[in-house]
Amino acid sequence: MTSSSHSSSTAPDSHRNGASPRHQNAQYQTLPPLSPLTYYRRNVWRVLPVGGAIMISVFLIASIVTLLNSVDDSIRVHYGSLSHFSVLSPQWTRDVPPPVLERALKFPEKKQVLVAVPYFTSIKTVFGPMPVPIYGLDQKDMKSFAGATKNTLAPGGRLPRLNEPEIAMSRAWVNNYHLKIGDKLVPENDRLPPLPEQLTLVGIFENGENIGIADKAYMQLSLNEMMQRPTYIFLPKSPQQLSPLSQKLRDITDKPQKYGFTKSDVRDLRVFTFSGLVGELRKGLAFLYRFLSFADALVIGAVALLSGFLANIYFEQRLGEFGLLSALGFRRERLAKRLMTETGFLVLFSWLAGLALTALMFQALDHFYMIPNGLVLAKIGRDALLYTLPTPLLVGVASLATVLFRLYRLDPIEIMERR
Repeated sequence: MTSSSHSSSTAPDSHRNGASPRHQNAQYQTLPPLSPLTYYRRNVWRVLPVGGAIMISVFLIASIVTLLNSVDDSIRVHYGSLSHFSVLSPQWTRDVPPPVLERALKFPEKKQVLVAVPYFTSIKTVFGPMPVPIYGLDQKDMKSFAGATKNTLAPGGRLPRLNEPEIAMSRAWVNNYHLKIGDKLVPENDRLPPLPEQLTLVGIFENGENIGIADKAYMQLSLNEMMQRPTYIFLPKSPQQLSPLSQKLRDITDKPQKYGFTKSDVRDLRVFTFSGLVGELRKGLAFLYRFLSFADALVIGAVALLSGFLANIYFEQRLGEFGLLSALGFRRERLAKRLMTETGFLVLFSWLAGLALTALMFQALDHFYMIPNGLVLAKIGRDALLYTLPTPLLVGVASLATVLFRLYRLDPIEIMERR
């Protein structure tokens, strides 16, 4: 009697103390049945299609938005030098009328005026060829212009010499043409007469805005008479005075009566400022922006809907699981809460993983292709993040709406009989 009672009392103790390591490990690895992560940890391969679809959708949408932003960034980067000065230039006449030029030279905001003879060449961008200026400057003005645009010469380079077919350019433009010091450059421009000689690259600018400099005397001797129109580069005394200086120059052409001129006196003049030039180029590319925005909206809608349908199919396949839990006594409100938590975890993780994938791929693209070729790739900005939000939201709403509707109409007995 004593021995039997002793054995009956010690057996549960030995079982409770975990006599079998195998049973102890199995008990330790048991997951809470209603934890939101339980199903994902046990059914990784079933979850991957839905998560992968969201990731690919986010990657595709963020890529389109970033490439669209690269068009705007290309304009701002390649014309960034104009953010340090303003330009007054004749369009169809040989020079700015002397009274107009004399009045502009009296503006107190100006520090220095450089007289240049420009020529234009085309560089490659993400949206096609883009014209950029090469300024023919006097020898004494080259350093002033480079300093005003925050540029320094790379080691081994120099400025173009007097009356020589030479050029110095920023590294981004040099990469765009795949040149090195000593190589020959043939400026590409279908709308202008070509230069008689190839230009030798003698210097590469770094650390500043993108610019190109040649010798003014060589440009005057090489270009035809109609191309020898001077351009006046107004450098401000300080960055804060650039805006009022630009406004006064624009008033000469927009409101000539303010300075005692008539419309006919200034009709052939143009004032180029950074904001004005960027605005003009954006207007010229308005159709491209509208087209890409429309295509982006179509992709967002189509991809989000497809991802939502895929997620809906995924959750439809789990109705048996929910029916079984309901038959075991779990309240449907608790099952619905679990479903919403699972869906939230899935779409949030997939969205963040898609953004991380996009950032990694674009960083590699920028480092290994865009920068070596002198191309501009925009950073992933806030608008790219906002455009990707409809995908996880639509996936979550579409899947939750259908499954919650089915869940509250679920008959556990029917599910059990079907199984």
